[in-house]
Amino acid sequence: MDNSRRKSVSIKALAALVSAGIALGSTFVTSIPALAENAVPTYQPWTGTQQGKATQKLLTDLKAKVAQAEKDQAASPDFLEDLKKLIADYEAATMVSQAQPFLDNFSDNEFATNPTWKVTAGTWQVDKSGSNRGLVSKIRQQANLNSLLGNLLNPQGTAQQANPQYAAIYTKAKLPGFFTASTKFTSKDRYGGLQLSLYQGASAQNQYRVSYQPGNSQALLLQRVAASGATLLGSYNGAINLEDGNAHELTFSRDSTGKMMVLLDGQTVIAASDKSLTGDFDGILLTNVGGSYWIREVAVKSLP
Repeated sequence: MDNSRRKSVSIKALAALVSAGIALGSTFVTSIPALAENAVPTYQPWTGTQQGKATQKLLTDLKAKVAQAEKDQAASPDFLEDLKKLIADYEAATMVSQAQPFLDNFSDNEFATNPTWKVTAGTWQVDKSGSNRGLVSKIRQQANLNSLLGNLLNPQGTAQQANPQYAAIYTKAKLPGFFTASTKFTSKDRYGGLQLSLYQGASAQNQYRVSYQPGNSQALLLQRVAASGATLLGSYNGAINLEDGNAHELTFSRDSTGKMMVLLDGQTVIAASDKSLTGDFDGILLTNVGGSYWIREVAVKSLP
């Protein structure tokens, strides 16, 4: 076989591989439209673990073909370099996605889509003006509601909506069992509290929850929540007032050994340990139990 024909066959083989990639992920579509133009997809898109395994196999096979074509000088060096760059960019993007499975900073000025947040109590809206901006909720001071348990994902009745005791909003997301969860927020009122939870179950019956309580002698709480009640895992015993007009970051984490940490603006304030909840989490829940809060960002990252 002469070199020109071998080059043509190799390019067709690469084109077929890339076309298969289009069915598994759209990375190559906009970058190499000429290859995809006349391709007829052989397979339908897969989902979940099956799609992940298929995509990984595609990348492995494609890298092997690119290496062989490079060794045999069977295709344009520029073309092969483009393919290698696409593979590297895709793998880098995949690693970032796995390391940070959830991030929302409400920069799109809404919370109804991408991702979808659902309000179950009180009123939430996105404030996009002024120094206080983000997902905002305002609730008058109430009695201590730290004992709030499950069922927070179910909408409250109209009577409660007229004079809600708390405001709750959640988003479904597949989140790892070992994580770092954080929220950046601004607080205005020195009463009530803000709670950030990672939950399990259709009604959030199991949670790990961190609470900020402005003006309280226990300013920060780390709790495990179950149907039987809330268990205190750790606390910061002292008053903290973040009502200075600035954004602050509250973070809590849990590693594979069960070690848990709570940080405020990067400083460790609570250390605890708990292995009670196993498996992945199903979403994120924000609860305002009194006060005015502007949520600028909510993020979850994976821990090994």
